[in-house]
Amino acid sequence: MKSKALTMSFMQVFSSPVFYLSIIGVTLLCFISVWEEINSVAGDVAYYFDIFIGLTMFKKLVVLFAAFPYVSSFCSDWKCQFIKPVVIRTGISKYVWSKIITCFVSGLLTVFIGQILFIILLSFKFPLFPNEDLNQVLFPPFKSLSTSIFPPLYLLAQSFVFSMAAALWTVVGLTFSAFIPIHFAAIVAPVIASYVLEEVTILLPNAFNLYLLTRSSDVIQQGPLISFIYFCFIFIMLSILAGWLFSYQVKRRVRNEVV
Repeated sequence: MKSKALTMSFMQVFSSPVFYLSIIGVTLLCFISVWEEINSVAGDVAYYFDIFIGLTMFKKLVVLFAAFPYVSSFCSDWKCQFIKPVVIRTGISKYVWSKIITCFVSGLLTVFIGQILFIILLSFKFPLFPNEDLNQVLFPPFKSLSTSIFPPLYLLAQSFVFSMAAALWTVVGLTFSAFIPIHFAAIVAPVIASYVLEEVTILLPNAFNLYLLTRSSDVIQQGPLISFIYFCFIFIMLSILAGWLFSYQVKRRVRNEVV
């Protein structure tokens, strides 16, 4: 029954035009963020992608697109009381975690696919990397991937880590919706949360600085593989923590403990 609940949630996402429009929105946003540079600087894909990652405003707007496909789904379930028959059939825990997993994966895919389309389209006009010394323009921990058997891994790894961060913020938005089940609040919450928590974690050691982690900075200095695993671990663990809070609040609502 758990797999059935999860399948239904994924079908809800993948059958919605909003999911595909959000992917296109991410791609367009990537282009808009570097359009001036594209027209004025003869750069490369890695250079333009790094500019995009470094622009705070556009990064937050990407989080907004990641939130569109599924973050407000609980608001709809609660408003229409669709949650009651679903919980009766699947159980509250299965309902909750199907929501969390679907929210995380849909946010991840929206941003990752959108960025990959951006990279592919740019590669038709610009080289992936500059002709000059890569040590001067690419950065650890993924720098060595640019000279591996499959150089695009450098960009894929950076893009995936950024997408994992966006997926975390969508789960935070889903959690917020359990406390305030209003569609607009749920959509905006990931953007606000990402900004606030990144600012707060600047005070922590680099290994826990979400701003640096989102940018795939070399915070643990352990090479590309260990660093990639570490980035994913941090974002998944934080998503699980947010998910537990979402579960707690949804169960309270179902038991009518929330006015």
